Amino acid sequence: MARQARRPRWRTIRPDPAQIGPILRELGFVGAAADPCRVSASHDDTGRWRRIHAHYPDGWSCVVNLRADGSYSMSQSLRMQVRGGRKPDQQVAR
Repeated sequence: MARQARRPRWRTIRPDPAQIGPILRELGFVGAAADPCRVSASHDDTGRWRRIHAHYPDGWSCVVNLRADGSYSMSQSLRMQVRGGRKPDQQVAR
């Protein structure tokens, strides 16, 4: 039986958020000017970073996918909480 080729693996690390914040702003992150509160990054077998997940305290999150050819894509999202209902002192006009 032939030996199967080993599948490339990504390893996840937890880099310092203070080092990642300026990098994300340079890549085009439009959210908060502060550094992220949680960061995880994945790198491949050769040590190249492939993906960065960053979460900010004000609800912003950012995911950067880094490709082997040097290009990248970035997605950003803002988590918002909306509450409905009327105030107790308001009356509904009928």
